[in-house]
Amino acid sequence: MLNSRGGIECDFTVTRVEEELFSIVTGTAFGNRDLSWIRRHAPTDGSVRCSDATARWACFAIWGPRAREIVSPLTDDPLDFGYMRMRELALGDVPVRALRVTFVGELGWELYCPTEYGAGLWSTLWHAGSEHGLLAGGYRAIDSLRLEKGYRVWAADITPDDTPHEAGLGFCV
Repeated sequence: MLNSRGGIECDFTVTRVEEELFSIVTGTAFGNRDLSWIRRHAPTDGSVRCSDATARWACFAIWGPRAREIVSPLTDDPLDFGYMRMRELALGDVPVRALRVTFVGELGWELYCPTEYGAGLWSTLWHAGSEHGLLAGGYRAIDSLRLEKGYRVWAADITPDDTPHEAGLGFCV
């Protein structure tokens, strides 16, 4: 989302889930700020409704050269959908929204499931990945890997004073 000067106000991923239903995923630290900004700039005619679904969804990202080897045996659904696309599928017994994105520059997915399935999805992925050398990493690992790839994060690398083109993010607009 850009301000009136073209500066970056929010940096998030928008996924079309249904014809008129979208999911927005933002950085953990900026969820409240981004939701507030969206609400302030949404039409007031009732055509747009915003709600915070954070507590209803768990997310695991699986990225790297063996991501497909780990995930493929867990589903009968095709995984050949393109970058920046989403598919609803099942991994084992867990319903997921698999979003083909990466914040570290490697092949993989962000996998979203209802929170009641979170522990089950973790167990399923951990078990499937054990023979492939799967490692658990947190935000510090992601932050380091995204720096190596040259990806930017709001507040640290980009601010409302930067335009997407100045920040090297023109492809996102």
